[in-house]
Amino acid sequence: MKKLTLIFLLVLCGFLPVDAQSYVWKIAGKMTRPVWGGQLAYDIKTQGNLIYILGGYSDSTQTSVDLVQEYDIAKNSWRIVGHMKKPRMDFVADIWNNSIMYFGDSLVYNKTLESFNFKSGDSTSVVYDSTNNNFGRSYSTGHIVGDTLYVVGGVPLVGPMLPYIVGYDLSQKKVILNSSELTSQNNRPRQHMSFIIGSNIYIFGGAMIGISNSISQFNIPAKTLTNLSVSLLEHRAAGAAVYNPIIQKGFIIGGYNEISKALLSVEQVTIQKDGTLSITPGPQLNTARTNLMAVNYKGKVVVIGGKDENGKVVSDVELLDTLTAVRDAGKKLPAEFALHQNYPNPFNPGTAIRFDLAKPASISLDVYSVLGQRITILEKGDYQAGSYSTAWNGKDGFNNTVPSGIYFLQLRAGNFIQTRKMVLLK
Repeated sequence: MKKLTLIFLLVLCGFLPVDAQSYVWKIAGKMTRPVWGGQLAYDIKTQGNLIYILGGYSDSTQTSVDLVQEYDIAKNSWRIVGHMKKPRMDFVADIWNNSIMYFGDSLVYNKTLESFNFKSGDSTSVVYDSTNNNFGRSYSTGHIVGDTLYVVGGVPLVGPMLPYIVGYDLSQKKVILNSSELTSQNNRPRQHMSFIIGSNIYIFGGAMIGISNSISQFNIPAKTLTNLSVSLLEHRAAGAAVYNPIIQKGFIIGGYNEISKALLSVEQVTIQKDGTLSITPGPQLNTARTNLMAVNYKGKVVVIGGKDENGKVVSDVELLDTLTAVRDAGKKLPAEFALHQNYPNPFNPGTAIRFDLAKPASISLDVYSVLGQRITILEKGDYQAGSYSTAWNGKDGFNNTVPSGIYFLQLRAGNFIQTRKMVLLK
């Protein structure tokens, strides 16, 4: 399972910062059917080469489209693999099991949650839920954690204001969290950007009375929303937010504000050990763009689509290879084998795991129950010397969610064996 990416210990431990100026955005290709205001979906579990682009606004048709495009980034090839039930733009999409779940539209009121199975070979989307008004939003954001879809912000095109944050259980098809914070029109951010780290959703900027540079944090287990004291360097909305777990940094990319109709700038977000955030300038894009799409792909950041300062769609695909900068930053390898304590711990629903290999080895990284039963194999195979990062999503080898309790993480590398205790809380 070579889904891990080799990185070096000094960077992982935070002692060797990655200089934003040591890496740049490169043109990786062009969209054959360029759009802005669409959504990306990438199956991070399989670490494949396929990125899915849904909907968006097409300059050639002068309207939003219903296309599901597939981009093979390794081959730089494009094809249409399906269609949504209706055209959409400025909506939300994320992956649950083998399906892309999506909702929202900024042009037409649509309260349906739809599903597109990208592994079945069926090119037809299906309506998953058409009864919940919470999906009739425009300019919102959202994330799927376990079986729960968290809907954040946005405004309905018709009807009364909706709760700012909603948790929707996909398996039960019902709302399990209904937050009433920031329900007034003037205080509700829309066209904001967000990414998730552990049990926290970080929400950046957005359009309110004006364009915001605020940052807030929603803690999922505590169900609390906190406005943070740190702010973005620029006011921005309709950009993209991506967190890169390999170098433990986030990127807030592009967007617009009162001064610029499309931004070149990128901001780099670092989560400090005490949980606070620091914001620094990142490498600028080659082309200013707003209403863009971005995704974390094998430790790299990929930007697709968007529109420029003249309102024209941008066809160039840009790629930020942060891993090359990490490798070039230092060549010191780990001095010994080690399995680090997972973080966070206790955790829900997922946790990050790091281990070091002092020399090449055949390894197995496994999760066991308190009864000694092997729950799942996280990593297995021959690996070079270096430091590695992976994660456990709280599921067994058959993709079933395991119950709360104590589990043991064990690394075997040749004659080396080390075990760590993990606590899953729900």
